[in-house]
Amino acid sequence: MQRISTTQRGRMDWRRFSDDVNGDETIAYRGAGSSFRVLLVWGEDKYLVTVRDGAIVAIDSGPLVMPQCDFALTGSARAWERFASAQPAPGDQDIFAFFRSGDIVLSGDTRKFYAHLMCLKLMLLHLRSQS
Repeated sequence: MQRISTTQRGRMDWRRFSDDVNGDETIAYRGAGSSFRVLLVWGEDKYLVTVRDGAIVAIDSGPLVMPQCDFALTGSARAWERFASAQPAPGDQDIFAFFRSGDIVLSGDTRKFYAHLMCLKLMLLHLRSQS
């Protein structure tokens, strides 16, 4: 059962994002067994994404009071827009470039982040199809 309790924010359609991710066969294959909860802090907005066996089962948006997540990715709206650009500028193609510059910050259980890194990175690439 999929639950998307967000509205379209700016140019981001979270329902379409979820459908695109869940329809991606590569994510289904590589993400088999990947279960985690990631908090995406997109400027002032917060989205709690629940992934079970490589599929998004829920996206909840704020206000989130003490959200329980395995790890969080926090960045300004501008940083996320740069990352989600259909044709990102040099240096904006990978989430690690944003970590290095400090534009997006990883917090929480980093072991779980790295354990599910491939699945998460493939999912985040679908942000680009939304812009």
